[in-house]
Parts: sequence; structure tokens; C-alpha cells
Amino acid sequence: MRFSVFSQLALYIRDVSLGVWSIFESCFTAFPYLFRWGDLRKEVTEGYPDPVSSKTADDLPPRSRGLLFNDIDRCTGCRECERSCPAQCIHIEEEPGADASKIWVSVFDIDFAQCIFCGLCVDVCQPASLIHTRQYEGAAYSLSDLVASFGRGQVTAEQRAKWAALRQLSESDEVTL
Repeated sequence: MRFSVFSQLALYIRDVSLGVWSIFESCFTAFPYLFRWGDLRKEVTEGYPDPVSSKTADDLPPRSRGLLFNDIDRCTGCRECERSCPAQCIHIEEEPGADASKIWVSVFDIDFAQCIFCGLCVDVCQPASLIHTRQYEGAAYSLSDLVASFGRGQVTAEQRAKWAALRQLSESDEVTL
């Protein structure tokens, strides 16, 4: 069945007029906000943090999982947290320490951009050096700012020489006893 040219033209004019009416309704809704006419001049956007309803660390549940923190003095460098992490966000490098039985944790980095805050690393940490803090706001402008470094730094040549001298002293003391 064929439509006449006039019926097609009438449908076209109807569609154009509905489009123009839709644009007019949108402008009618938006203009009071844009030009602050009438009762619609107050702002609806709230600043962050809202002083009235913002949450503090005391408002959080007791077992909430905030950002991770590692007490590097208690850390043994066993790498259990690195192995248990499903997101592979923990990077650890260690070196022999001053004592033969001690390990120097030179690099302990946690990439919060990859972390899923599951808590598996905290559960397997034997010396309990890795914990969840009550801090939950970790926004940053670049991804490199989301990497937290807890390591002690690389061992320098001076430190190695000093440790070697200490080991020789302790060995000579053991021999004389």
C-alpha cells in the first residue's frame, strides 16, 4: 500500500513539530536553573565532605577494611601476603640483613589501584605487621600516587661493609668463648 506525498509530508511536519516541542520543554525546564529564576535558584550540589552527614572513623563498623598499613619494623619479609594476594598488588624485595637470621625488607609496595581490600594478606601475616586502617578515603590524581611504599630502602655499600664488620666481630667473640 502506497502513501500519498501529502500524507508523508504531514508525518514529516508532525515529527519535526514534536522535536521542536521537546526542545522547548527541555529549555523551559533548564532555564530557571541556568539563570536562577524563581524558587529554583538554590544549589542542589553538596560539598564534600558534608559536615552534617559525613562519616568519621568512629562511625565505621569494627571490622571495616580500610587502607592497608605495614609496620616495617615487625615485618619479617616472609612474602606470605604477596603469595596470598589475588590481585597481585603487593610487591616485596628483601636482602640479607645485619644478622644472618634477619631479613632486610628493602621494598614493600602496595598498589591500591589494584587492591580489592579482601583482607587475605592481613589474615596470613604471622607477625601481624600488615593491618587494615580505619582510613577509607584514598583518592588521588594519578595512579602513581596510589602506590604506598613501606620498605626500608636498598642496602648501601656502606651498610653492607658495616654489617660485615659486625658479623666478623660477633664471630670472633663466639670463637674466643
